[in-house]
Amino acid sequence: MTPDQYLNTILMRETVNTGPYSPVRGVQATLYPLLQRWAGNRLVTVHPSGSFMKGTANLSGTDIDLFVSLSDQTTETLKQLYDKLFNFMMANGYSPSRQNVSINLKVNSYSVDLVPAKKQNSYGDDHSLYRRRADTWTKTNVVSHINHVIDSGRQNEIRVLKLWRDQKHLDFP
Repeated sequence: MTPDQYLNTILMRETVNTGPYSPVRGVQATLYPLLQRWAGNRLVTVHPSGSFMKGTANLSGTDIDLFVSLSDQTTETLKQLYDKLFNFMMANGYSPSRQNVSINLKVNSYSVDLVPAKKQNSYGDDHSLYRRRADTWTKTNVVSHINHVIDSGRQNEIRVLKLWRDQKHLDFP
């Protein structure tokens, strides 16, 4: 077996179903009514992001990031939104944990990262996120991030590096 064949075998074993009928996509349907209740008329959309959408997810480390886009007319600060979402999920029977820009919880045995974000304006995909560890904010554009990774054509290399990072217990994105 060549080194390429060996790595391809591992990648096949670690393949994640990201199709429209993937079981993990069911968490979005489960959480949407709750998120809609939390955000009210400020909710623009809830959609998968992160490795799931970039094609860099591995079965042994799969979670799904749900990007919760809120209107640029939202009046609360980013920190207030983050805290309110955390408290809301706790009050609704989940056991959330705070991460840097997301709130993690378990839904039907899946790990879900909710990423609350406020649109910077009504015309583009730029959003502001709360960065808890630094107690500040950052600008992001998840559509652009997803497209950069997909356009790179390096999803397999990224997946192998992620597997190696996880195996060796290294801490880098």
